[in-house]
Amino acid sequence: MEKLSQRQDVGITDLDEVPVTQVISSTLADPTTLAIVTQPIVSLDDGGIVGYEALARFAGGIPTEQLFIEASELGLGAELEAIALQRGLATLRFLPYGFVLHVNVSPIYLGMQEIHRTLMDAPLHRVVIELTEHIPVSATKQLRRQLATYRSLGARIALDDAGAGYGGLELMYQLEPDMIKVDRFLIGDINYSDTKASVVATLVNAAQSRGIKVVAEGIETRAEFDTTSRLGIDFGQGYWIARPASGLPRVDSATLSHSSRKERNVTLGRELAEVTESVTTALGSTNFPNQEFGVGVDQYGRPLFVWSRGADGVEHVRNATEVECGSSVSECLRRGIARGVEARFDPLVVTDHTRRVLGIVRLERLLNASQRRQGLEAS
Repeated sequence: MEKLSQRQDVGITDLDEVPVTQVISSTLADPTTLAIVTQPIVSLDDGGIVGYEALARFAGGIPTEQLFIEASELGLGAELEAIALQRGLATLRFLPYGFVLHVNVSPIYLGMQEIHRTLMDAPLHRVVIELTEHIPVSATKQLRRQLATYRSLGARIALDDAGAGYGGLELMYQLEPDMIKVDRFLIGDINYSDTKASVVATLVNAAQSRGIKVVAEGIETRAEFDTTSRLGIDFGQGYWIARPASGLPRVDSATLSHSSRKERNVTLGRELAEVTESVTTALGSTNFPNQEFGVGVDQYGRPLFVWSRGADGVEHVRNATEVECGSSVSECLRRGIARGVEARFDPLVVTDHTRRVLGIVRLERLLNASQRRQGLEAS
């Protein structure tokens, strides 16, 4: 704060710089001056909302990125980002269960106390942590260790601005995120550019071959929505879908449904069909007599938790780890193993595109299927 005062008091010739430092100072003094807006993220299969991204908006209308850059130069970046993260995560109180919340975290601050404490206090099974792509490849080993902690508590990881800089594909392979977000530069006018479409198709193929979901950012026209949908991208967000706003903005479901991929086959993909078992579900209940496993669901049939009875007769109730019906065996293994030790051998819940329960798959069956596949490839 002393450095901030000095920047305000000494001869600053750039008149635009004074309001920036004043906004930083006032935000640190009173975090409630920082507003949070959200933007929907929708499925390109059916146009339904799957989650929201929390975005910071500072007093005075100064661009968010500009404020964070200035705060970083003043040595206040972590403190300011922690406030934005706390305010963003508070949105979870109003978010209907079943939707996820995307929050932005700078990789350089991820291990700092303010950020770590804020994340550890959140229900991470409902959170997607978005990392900017501007990460030195040399730093990925440490970053993987940090992310493993949050993944073990159910958080999903997204690599933001994929394709925006050198090393994007290498980072994707090094970090193995759950999803990547394609940079808005590549999405803008993609319907007019074969080059952009080719680059995005390469990203999509590389990601989906490893079970990584893809989000298109910055969709501003129906033609961009249609093109990203045809390229096989999983999710989208942008002004044409819905602008960021306070509360939880709605989308024009009829328009999106008309433009999205229709008549999607929600039966099990070939790989999961071999290993998925049926399971008993109950509406928010743990009443599963004579069962080894059960899944508690909400009124729409979406999973809330997995119930299990151990060999010693002890019952356990833990958050459900979901995998979509078209997932590969390798993707399911990665999701299962990323969990904490106490939940690692709980079954994964297989759902369709509306998140209704189709069955469960056990880790041991996934391992056996993976070994069979490796044996076939070796032969």
